[in-house]
Amino acid sequence: MTEVHLIRHARAQPQHKGLPDEERRLTPVGFAQAERLRVALERLGVRYEVIWSSPVLRARQTAEVLAPLAGAVIEESALASGWDAELLARLRVRGRAVAVVAHEPDLSAAAAALLGGEPDAYPFKKSSLFAVRWGRRPQLRYVLTPGLLKRLLGADDQPPAEGARE
Repeated sequence: MTEVHLIRHARAQPQHKGLPDEERRLTPVGFAQAERLRVALERLGVRYEVIWSSPVLRARQTAEVLAPLAGAVIEESALASGWDAELLARLRVRGRAVAVVAHEPDLSAAAAALLGGEPDAYPFKKSSLFAVRWGRRPQLRYVLTPGLLKRLLGADDQPPAEGARE
């Protein structure tokens, strides 16, 4: 049985003319969100055999913050856009606990394909995590949202210490 954590990247720079979407970086608040998620997962005892990441910069940066929880972080080009639950089936065979760091609306669509229902039933806010146990029948185990993590771990959205992350 595999546990798959579907994770949306943390908050990134807004879109603007002249900045390609795939080059948008995490903001200081985004780094704080990703760090808060890492701390929560650490406290839950989560360890991944692999974190699969979209090659888009904001997803890679989120995966890098989570990297201490994993044996490896691997970029998967298909996670950039337009993937589906079939891709998850291929990625999950690599380990008993894996994470996928990617984007909307693909995450909501994959959750709906796995768990049933419509994609809008699975809203992925930035830095949200849906934990799915994937056996004979996929089962939603828990959801971590930025709001919940703030309440549990504090609301420190201050930029990281100078030099910690750029």
